[in-house]
Amino acid sequence: MFGDSVYEVTQTFNGIPFLLPEHLERLWASAEKLHMSFSFTKEDLSAQIDSLIKAIALPRIYLRIIITRGEGDIGLDPSLAKKNNIILIAKELPENPEWWLTKGLSVIVADTIRTSVKSVDPGAKSGNYLNNVMAYEEAMKIGAHDAIMLNHAGYVTEATTSNVWIVQDGKVITPPLKAGLLGGITRAKLLEVAKKHNIPVFEENFTAKELRMADECFVTATTKQIVPVTTIDGNAVGTGLPGEFTLKLLQLYKKELGLR
Repeated sequence: MFGDSVYEVTQTFNGIPFLLPEHLERLWASAEKLHMSFSFTKEDLSAQIDSLIKAIALPRIYLRIIITRGEGDIGLDPSLAKKNNIILIAKELPENPEWWLTKGLSVIVADTIRTSVKSVDPGAKSGNYLNNVMAYEEAMKIGAHDAIMLNHAGYVTEATTSNVWIVQDGKVITPPLKAGLLGGITRAKLLEVAKKHNIPVFEENFTAKELRMADECFVTATTKQIVPVTTIDGNAVGTGLPGEFTLKLLQLYKKELGLR
């Protein structure tokens, strides 16, 4: 009722959940940020996930793991919750649209400001997502695919369900976690891949103006992987086509993680 939950989303490849240990580690970290204790272990949860995947028996599955603080009398007092509820949602996951890589996404810079780290820390992947919903609604109203949110200082944080990156003068830049964003699993892996291949990559603040003036822009998330952004607020990014650097990073990422 109060968004008092944590969650993770991943997918399967050939029946195997993608980077599940990393997702469970973040799930536990999110719970710790919310001072939420779990009445089960990672092994318990992994066993339930494996059972669900086997029951569905599809090669590519969208998997959502939700843990609420628990059942109890209605009220804000966390101690009213006596035992966690575990909700696992699984469904067939279609292949990502081809046009994502040929045309790219259209996004806006939302008027909705990202929730401050000092209120509900965006670094906790919680069920309290109203901030993101309101930003996403802004994008939908004008026919864009997604919205990018700024923090109270005017720096870029993230899109509604993905991390944001720009390429400028051969440098790859993504906002630092302290800007107020969720540390994405794909974000972390791409930072590793870029550094391994000696690609100059930086975690630095940048403004909406710098975002719009970038040579390239893209977003990352577990189910999206790496998707080019070609339009921001109705204006073309770079050439208006998916950037060469972005597509190169996608190929390196997929190769390093053994994805097709």
